[in-house]
Amino acid sequence: MNTITTEISGIQVKSLYIHFKTIKINNSINRINSLEFNTLATPEAISAKGDIIYDVIDAITLFENYHSLCEDVLKSPSLGPNLKSDLSSYLKLARKKMSQWKHVRNKLGGHLNLEVIEKICEKHNYKGVFITNHLEADFKGILLKMMLESAINETLDKSKLFEEEIRLTSPLGLSKFIDLFMDDWEIVLNLFPKLNKFIYEIGKEEKLNLITENDIGIIKF
Repeated sequence: MNTITTEISGIQVKSLYIHFKTIKINNSINRINSLEFNTLATPEAISAKGDIIYDVIDAITLFENYHSLCEDVLKSPSLGPNLKSDLSSYLKLARKKMSQWKHVRNKLGGHLNLEVIEKICEKHNYKGVFITNHLEADFKGILLKMMLESAINETLDKSKLFEEEIRLTSPLGLSKFIDLFMDDWEIVLNLFPKLNKFIYEIGKEEKLNLITENDIGIIKF
């Protein structure tokens, strides 16, 4: 097979973009998880720890990119027919998992629809201006979770992520969500090395036969 194609380069560039963005989000999640406070009930702790929901929403948005990457590879005329069965199965699993999240992504990561937010306010009888001494903590600790919760619950019939509605403001509901999210997050974290190994196995030798060491580096290839 001929691997000296722009298709191979394009798929690798796309996978690099998604992978390094994944690492960036993952580093942020790890940083927030490592923060220590004497008590988690303070506004400062709630605000700092609450930032992790933004990373989760960014990750859910990135899941759409992983879905399309899997599609690109599986349907590639160069790569698709040459995939090993284990990698093909992994790509199909990742594609299926990522497709479940697209409905949630459309509610939060795409258009931030005011009507969706108004439904949250109506459900919890939030009317008028929020009078609080800790607006950031109230938002990150409660309202941001409610926004994600609403996006999940309103799309359950399509996503099938959970069997019933979930409450992210309860410890049990949040734990259930985190378990599912981290399982799917681990799938994409492990996708890049598997795909990159395959691409180099089929294309590295052919490329090295065409270039010299002067072509290797910042970016001459």
